[in-house]
Amino acid sequence: MSAKEDEYFKIIGKNIRRYRKLKGLSQQSLATLCERVDRSKISDIENAKEDFMYSTLIEVCIALELTPADIVIEKTEDFYKD
Repeated sequence: MSAKEDEYFKIIGKNIRRYRKLKGLSQQSLATLCERVDRSKISDIENAKEDFMYSTLIEVCIALELTPADIVIEKTEDFYKD
């Protein structure tokens, strides 16, 4: 994976984690809302350890009631603060 790809995977992971927490979901709860994504896959995505398929991203977006754009666009640092 290139440095640029790694950067995008980190952004996606941070965004998924933040939206999941904003909705009060654990990784297991989010995985339960998805049909083909388990808790360990959610963890790997959030920690940028997984090169995942686009269909996985769509499934997570649907579970979080978001669009892919919500997930892939980097937010300001204030967004990530608890």
